Amino acid sequence: MTTMSALDSSNIRHVEFIRLTMPSATYTFCNAAAPITVGGITFSNLGSLLMLSDVQQDLKATSNDLTISLNGIDPANIVIILGNQIKGSGIEVWRGFLDTNNQILTISAVVQFFKRYTGIVTNINLSEDWNGELRSRVATCAISCSSMRAVLNNRIAGTRTNAQAWQQLHASDLSMSRVSAITNQYFDFGAPPTGGGIADPGIGGGGGGFGTPQQFFEQL
Repeated sequence: MTTMSALDSSNIRHVEFIRLTMPSATYTFCNAAAPITVGGITFSNLGSLLMLSDVQQDLKATSNDLTISLNGIDPANIVIILGNQIKGSGIEVWRGFLDTNNQILTISAVVQFFKRYTGIVTNINLSEDWNGELRSRVATCAISCSSMRAVLNNRIAGTRTNAQAWQQLHASDLSMSRVSAITNQYFDFGAPPTGGGIADPGIGGGGGGFGTPQQFFEQL
């Protein structure tokens, strides 16, 4: 369990930091009033234009989602959002606590900068509104994110049992070479052996089977 010493202060000032990692580029930004550099990484300041939904906090890992909203986007920049592969990109969120100089606070040699969320972008939603004061359109981009735990829960893993796929992983292993020969064949275990071939699929049909399991594997 991480101890956040900054929470013991009577004056708590915190900022949300986000890193969006896409195949083409990596973007870092925060909701501070000025850029902040942490560990050599500079997070651009978006101020109140950056909003995050609540991050669910539990004692054990949960498959919670997160929504990040970027407000006040110039409609001319929408093409940049649509032209990049944002879906599937990695998303990381940190919370940092600031000192009076608007820099990350360090207490007892511990930098008060803690990761809150790790996931991937699952969807983006763009909307536009008319701003009467600015006399122009203003766009909002909502980024929906799914936690890595949910991604792993939905992941399907395994190895195909055909010879081609198996030998891509194990080039010298011929264990699956006979799979294609026995595909869609019936094996009537317990019937008198006949030397191989397709057995009668009927229950208790006798004849045409490989006999005992031992005899079956000997045929392989």
